Amino acid sequence: MSVFAVYESSTGVVVGAVKAIDVPVPAVDALVGTALPVRAGAATLSLPGRELAVHEADDQPEVFVDPLAYGVVRPPGQPPKPALAKLPALDPPTFDGAGLLVALPGDAAQDTAVFALVSEGQGTLPITGTITKDTGHVTIPVTVSAGTHAVLLLVAGRAGRLDEVEKQ
Repeated sequence: MSVFAVYESSTGVVVGAVKAIDVPVPAVDALVGTALPVRAGAATLSLPGRELAVHEADDQPEVFVDPLAYGVVRPPGQPPKPALAKLPALDPPTFDGAGLLVALPGDAAQDTAVFALVSEGQGTLPITGTITKDTGHVTIPVTVSAGTHAVLLLVAGRAGRLDEVEKQ
């Protein structure tokens, strides 16, 4: 039996998983189509399939309960490891005057990729950024209306978050 973990390719954070028997590793579009819908409250975010990859992982039943808590850890220049890693938690994002503020509990030991989806009206805004080495946060520029927005936040090495975030 195989577990196929679907993950966001720049961060390695798992966004879904499926179990199959005697099936070769499928292409991403065979599992999610052109986009993976992600629901937060009343909003549905659309995670483009081009941002995703598939990894055949060791059987880990917990990944089906909370996929965002896991990541495909890739040492630099190496293919993904055969096991998924449980990732440490991340604080919820907030909106500041310039965009979406993403903060780590401490400074980053290396440049750290950030990928987020933010709802705006009926659409989804994909945004990316980097928390640079020796800093603990980044504000990713994004313009959204006042109100509540669904936010899917994926940061390399941290558990993903799916929150409703208020913009003043």
